[in-house]
Amino acid sequence: MEINQNYYSLYEYLGKAAGSELGLRVAQRAKAENIRVTSHQVSNPKYKGPILKYPKAFLDSFFADEYISQLNNI
Repeated sequence: MEINQNYYSLYEYLGKAAGSELGLRVAQRAKAENIRVTSHQVSNPKYKGPILKYPKAFLDSFFADEYISQLNNI
């Protein structure tokens, strides 16, 4: 049984556009970890097409790891 989770696009989670490079890294990690991802169509002045949404817990983990990785490279 899947626990009810909130799903967010990267835009919703970050509050700004993530860019294609970051979006690809998130998608690749989700695939590697067998994370359930949902897809939706959007249409706005800056983008029209599909977007992916990820569980909040996954995004929290991904960005915590990214932050730690950046600190280690300082």
